[in-house]
Amino acid sequence: MEDLKSELASTVLRPLTQPDAAYERFNISPPNGILFYGPPGTGKTLFARAIAGELGAPYLELSAGDIKSKWINQSTERVNQLFADAAQFEHCVIFIDEIDALLAGRGDDLHQEHAQVVNEFLAHLDAEDPNYLVIAATNRKELLDDAATRRGRFDQQYEISQPDEEAREAIFRVQLRDRPTDVDDDAYEELAAKTADCTAADIVGIVEDAAMNAAERDAPAIRKDDLLDAL
Repeated sequence: MEDLKSELASTVLRPLTQPDAAYERFNISPPNGILFYGPPGTGKTLFARAIAGELGAPYLELSAGDIKSKWINQSTERVNQLFADAAQFEHCVIFIDEIDALLAGRGDDLHQEHAQVVNEFLAHLDAEDPNYLVIAATNRKELLDDAATRRGRFDQQYEISQPDEEAREAIFRVQLRDRPTDVDDDAYEELAAKTADCTAADIVGIVEDAAMNAAERDAPAIRKDDLLDAL
């Protein structure tokens, strides 16, 4: 997990936040889009939110189902509206979950409406010097249209797998960061060790349940016992 964080820092965050003479000299542009893939619940959405947080950028989150429509031309209109909304910000991060449902491969028998949606989306992804970074997530990378993963589009791809112990501890810390807590470092290590079979989504749920336990007691803070009881 640390290797992934380091790679994201060097290939995504640094070009966007610290453009320097070396990047300009070699005409290196920041990425327009990156793709997270892997099993459900492994933390793809959490990574996208973390990147937006590191960039200090507004964050637009939606799924492919929010864009797709059964009505003719409405899906294309929603794609255009999404990028029009993004254009209102100086910089922003767009996160689209289940991107395979929106950018599925275009075969000879594919409906013309879907092909138009794919073309329209990719045209926005090809924009020169855009003010947005598009992060997409999928559990089925193999379903994506080949054009979507072409150079300059979603060519930067990162597999998000089951979190290791260090990553689980980090997820607990992030999820508890903005809540009143009475949890020390030893407790975080214990929680990480006891959640070996948990996905990132499981840990988010554990923290939510622990917060509910504390709220029901009208406690001043979430304690280690609240979290252990929620396992």
